[in-house]
Amino acid sequence: MRAGVLAALAGGLVACQEEGPDPIAQAEAKLIAQPRPAKVFTVSDQTGVSSRRFTGRVQPVKTVDLAFQVGGKLKQLPVMESGRVEEGSLIAALDPSDYERAVREAQLRVDQSKRELDRQKKLRERSVVSQSTYDDQKNQYDLAVEALKTAEQNLAYTRLEAPFEGVITRRLIDNYTFVSPGTAVVRMQDVSEVQVDINVPEALFAQVTESQVQGIHAEFQAFPGKEFPLVYREHSTEVDDVTQTYQFTLAMPQQPGYRIMPGMSATVVVNIDRHADGDADFLIPTGAVAVDGAKKTFVWLLDSENDTVSKKPIEVGVVSGDYLPVTKGLELGDEIISAGVSYLTDGQTVRPLR
Repeated sequence: MRAGVLAALAGGLVACQEEGPDPIAQAEAKLIAQPRPAKVFTVSDQTGVSSRRFTGRVQPVKTVDLAFQVGGKLKQLPVMESGRVEEGSLIAALDPSDYERAVREAQLRVDQSKRELDRQKKLRERSVVSQSTYDDQKNQYDLAVEALKTAEQNLAYTRLEAPFEGVITRRLIDNYTFVSPGTAVVRMQDVSEVQVDINVPEALFAQVTESQVQGIHAEFQAFPGKEFPLVYREHSTEVDDVTQTYQFTLAMPQQPGYRIMPGMSATVVVNIDRHADGDADFLIPTGAVAVDGAKKTFVWLLDSENDTVSKKPIEVGVVSGDYLPVTKGLELGDEIISAGVSYLTDGQTVRPLR
C-alpha cells in the first residue's frame, strides 16, 4: 500500500517537472538575450601623450677618498662628518717637523753646492780645472736644487685641502694616529648639484626618441606636491646583464630651502609625446587588446549605429604604462571595447558604457 502511494507521488512530481518551465534555463536565456555591458574607449590623439614613472636615487656628482701623499703623525683633523667645506679649506694636517728639517737640509746642500760651483767656474775661466770637472759640479748643483724642490713639495703634502666645495660624509681615521702614504683620511662628496640615477628598460630606450621627451621632473616624499625639473646629463651605453636596463643620470641645481642629499629616493616622471616627431601612433588601454589563436593582436571595434562589435586586427608597439601604442589598424575617433574583451564574439550586441 505504502509502496503504491510513493510510486504515485513520484510519478506526479515527474509529470510536473516535465510540464513546467525550468527556472534556471529561463534565467540563463534572459541573460543571453540582454546586451552585455561594455566599456567604450574612443581613440584620440590626446592619448599620444603619456607619462612614465621611475624610481630613482640621489647621487653625488662625485665621491672621493682624500689621502696624504706622504706619511706621518696626524696632527689636525678639524672637519666633522656631514659638515660642508669650501674649496681649498684645510681637511687634515700632519706633523711637519721632519719635513721642515728636510727642507732646511736640502737648502743647505743647495747653498754649499752653489758656492762650490762658483769657485769651479772661476778656476775654469783660468783653465785651472777641466771642463768635465766643472760640468760634474754643475750636475751636483742641479741635483741639490731638485732635492730641495722635492723636500718643499713633501712639506706641502703634509696639508690636505678640499679639492672642491662639498660635504664630509665620513672620517676614516682618528686624529693623532700615524698614517701611511695613500691611506684615506676622509670621504668627501661633491653636492654642487643634485643628480638622480634611474634605470630605463631597453625596450623603452630603443623606442623613445629625444624629441618625444617633453619634460622630466622629480618628486620627493619629503616635499609632497613639489616638482623639481631635471635635465639630462649622461647615460650608460651598455645594458645591465641582470635587469636589462640602461642607467640614466639626470640633474638639477641645489634648491634653496630644500635639503636633498645623496641616498634619498625620488620618483622621476618622464612625459613622452609620441606625436612629437610625426609618429601617428595612438595609445589604447592594455585591457582593450586581445590575442587570437594565431597570436595576432586585435580589438573589438564598436559599430555605434547598431551597438555591435567586430574584430579589428591591429599592430602594437612597446607597452607604455597602462597603455599600448597602436602602430597600425586604428583611426582617429574609432570606438573600441576596453574591458572584458575575452567574453565578446564577432557580431555580438553590447550596451556601451561611455
